[in-house]
Amino acid sequence: MSRQDEREAGGAAAGIERALDRQRRLGRIGPQDIRPVLEGLAAPDRVTVENRIAGTSSTRMEGSRFGVSVGATACVTGAVDGARVWTSVGGRHPETGCMEPPPVR
Repeated sequence: MSRQDEREAGGAAAGIERALDRQRRLGRIGPQDIRPVLEGLAAPDRVTVENRIAGTSSTRMEGSRFGVSVGATACVTGAVDGARVWTSVGGRHPETGCMEPPPVR
């Protein structure tokens, strides 16, 4: 990932955390709740939002996980549940963009 994209993603991560923490406090943490918030911070085609799942199973967990593409090479990824919001900055995955590839069973 480029240094410029990494810097921009770091700034974006802080804004995402603030915005999603407001949603968390309102109890609005499903994909349908956080997608519009993230699309307000980034272009809709740069946002991916999914249900959280447990490990390699298809068991849904509370909240959502997300990826937001920043620049040509960086991503802000993270999740939100009823207790907290967390983000990290990293590069894109060749196969899946910002979202981590699914675990191998």
